[in-house]
Amino acid sequence: MQYALQNGATLTMKTRGLRSNSRPTRFADLDRRTAEGRLFDQFHRELVAHVGGHPNVVQAAMIERCAWINLRIRLMDEKMLSGALTDQDSKSYLAWANTLRRLLQGLGVAQPAAKAEPSFDEYVKGRYSGRGAAA
Repeated sequence: MQYALQNGATLTMKTRGLRSNSRPTRFADLDRRTAEGRLFDQFHRELVAHVGGHPNVVQAAMIERCAWINLRIRLMDEKMLSGALTDQDSKSYLAWANTLRRLLQGLGVAQPAAKAEPSFDEYVKGRYSGRGAAA
């Protein structure tokens, strides 16, 4: 990353990759060509499609938060697989997972209600209602 200094010189800073515990400002520079950027964009697109393609301002804010939290959780998954997970990381992971769950519920992504099974009488009535008229 390059920055222009007041005297006309440029300062080049080495940027490190994204990690689960990266500062929020690192996430603001998310390169959409990376695996992390593609994951963010895909999840974001899927949630926008879920709410009908035109989210209102509240839904848009929730979708943005969901995409960022999902990205952090995925990065934490990688850290967990490498065996470098600390107790603080574990607490953060659980907090982010719970926050994501609550945000998704707010968007209406909760499990659909189970359809009630028809009673025996309703089943028989529906199953055989057309036979009498055809005969």
